[in-house]
Amino acid sequence: MVTERQHEILNLIVEIFTKTHEPVGSKALQESIASSSATIRNEMAALEKKGLLEKAHTSSGRMPSVEGFKYFVEHSLTFDSLAEEDVYQVVRRFDREFFRLNDIFQTAADSLADLTACTVAVLDVEPSQQKLTAFDIVILSQHAALAVMTLDESKTLTRQFAIPRNFLREDLIEVRSLVQERLLGRTVLDIHYKLRTEIPQIIQRHFVTTDNVLDLFEHIFSDLFIEDVITAGKMRLLDFADSNAYQFFDFPQKVALEMRNNLGEDEMQSVRVADSREKSLSNLTVMTTRFLIPYRGFGLLSVIGPINVDYKRLMSLINLVNRVLMMKLTDFYRYLSSNHYEVH
Repeated sequence: MVTERQHEILNLIVEIFTKTHEPVGSKALQESIASSSATIRNEMAALEKKGLLEKAHTSSGRMPSVEGFKYFVEHSLTFDSLAEEDVYQVVRRFDREFFRLNDIFQTAADSLADLTACTVAVLDVEPSQQKLTAFDIVILSQHAALAVMTLDESKTLTRQFAIPRNFLREDLIEVRSLVQERLLGRTVLDIHYKLRTEIPQIIQRHFVTTDNVLDLFEHIFSDLFIEDVITAGKMRLLDFADSNAYQFFDFPQKVALEMRNNLGEDEMQSVRVADSREKSLSNLTVMTTRFLIPYRGFGLLSVIGPINVDYKRLMSLINLVNRVLMMKLTDFYRYLSSNHYEVH
């Protein structure tokens, strides 16, 4: 059981240590704690016995342990402290016109990585929940064509393919018609299911030779489940983590899965202090939050940093970027829905 005074002392030590990265002694707390130096030392010793503080080898002061940081995050972390300079920097970075959705995500990632000296990753709405809202086939040459797909009226994907040898121009038109009739307006998850149940039967009724048509459908839609992970500050990992964490970010789909696993279904925000399921991140802090993407759902934003990060400032920055991001996304989708199109 942590007493009220111990709670106050631990909070101060965390606050001072995350700013100075130096062990904190009792004298540094006397101005803020209405107790004698001896009393404060006794309370610090009690916190050490509880495993919330630990002694520094080179000083008589103490610093928060991993459990101490976890306790602070769970019981004391607030999001109301934000320097005016941080607000200015974030707003200034977003003060421009955006032509692509990923450019907005990248600005959010770059802003947080630069202001926090941490690594940042951003995800769009979960792929399985996105809807196919437009589809077309563009013939590039006698033997090549391009499938153009739009998800959620905003995210365009292209897939180039070799036109099957036995295909006529009419066959490509038939493929386009099948997709527009059967798959348009469906979620990616529905499309995945229909490609294995309904579509093969329909193809048999429309094409004499069906194998290459099925293969073509598989090829065109094979990338729909692949997550596009926007990252920034990857090199920062080498400042506070080993090479395993750095190498982990070479596998975007693993990063995306870890981000999604960090939040429960009904959670909007989580802070994991040395508690990540991913082994290479198990000695780090991973902060993950949802942000609203108007008309579509929620994206995810994760910040990966050392355990002794300045939690108050970091969480305030995340929430600030979250709010500015939502405003920019609202403007972006309002623009798209007013008979304009995203520029690629």
